[in-house]
Order: sequence, then structure tokens, then C-alpha cells
Amino acid sequence: MSRFGIRKKLKSMLGMGGGSDIVLHSLTFVLPDGSERRVEVEEHYSLLMAADTNGITISTGRRAGGTCPDGGCASCRLEVLDQTGLSPMKVGEVTSLDNAIAGLPHEGRDRKPTAPKTPNTRLGCHTKVIGDGGRVQIPALFDPDQIAGSDE
Repeated sequence: MSRFGIRKKLKSMLGMGGGSDIVLHSLTFVLPDGSERRVEVEEHYSLLMAADTNGITISTGRRAGGTCPDGGCASCRLEVLDQTGLSPMKVGEVTSLDNAIAGLPHEGRDRKPTAPKTPNTRLGCHTKVIGDGGRVQIPALFDPDQIAGSDE
């Protein structure tokens, strides 16, 4: 069981979660090298969580592949190739993308404008899995060597 599912399972065991079973949905990630990986993920997981729990760490450019506290950094950009089974885009996601594209500061730090969005651009931290069938292109995976310190 994933670390994200532990809380749900504990609540269910303690009778606090309505006793509902965990619902899994299939999702396909297209990795940067073009290979595809089909995974089963819990309903309502974000794409970022879905990737992470299956050993695919999306390169976010932040905190060793982690997320920002408010989902506003827009560093977990993905391209959705098939929207089936994924949540619709909400205002917060649009705002985060637009602010990043405009280069507006985030968390008190300046940032450079990012590439324009396409009709398929989504944020991994905002997009939720709500059914089967999504297909998502990951542009880059987290590389721990990028954050490794100097040997000196």
C-alpha cells in the first residue's frame, strides 16, 4: 500500500471513513524517453502523487521533486494526451499556470517566465485521477544528481 493510502485505510479500519473500499483507476504515463508505464492509482490522487507512489518522480525543480505548499509554483507541468478519467481544470490551476507564464513572483521569490501553455498543459499537483483511461506525458524525471553537493 502506498504511503498516501495509509491514512484512508486506517480511517476505514477505525470506522471513521464510512467503511468504503479504496477505488483504483488505471492511468498511463508516457516517460521522457517515450516508453509508457501503465499504473493503478487510488481515486482522487493527484498526478504528482500517482507518479510518486509508482516510482516515477516527476521533475518539479523544487525540494528534491516535492511539491510547493500551495500548488502555485507551476513546476509540475505535464501534457495530458488523453483527459479521460482526469479532473477538469479549475480556477486555481489556471491562475498558477498564468502566473508562472507571466513570471510573477511565487513564495516571495522572483522567477523567470515559463513557456506558454498548450491546450493540454496541466499541473500534476492540481490534476486528480477520477476514473480510468488518462494518458499523461511527463517531460522530465527528477534527477538526484542535479541537487548533489560538491565533494569538496
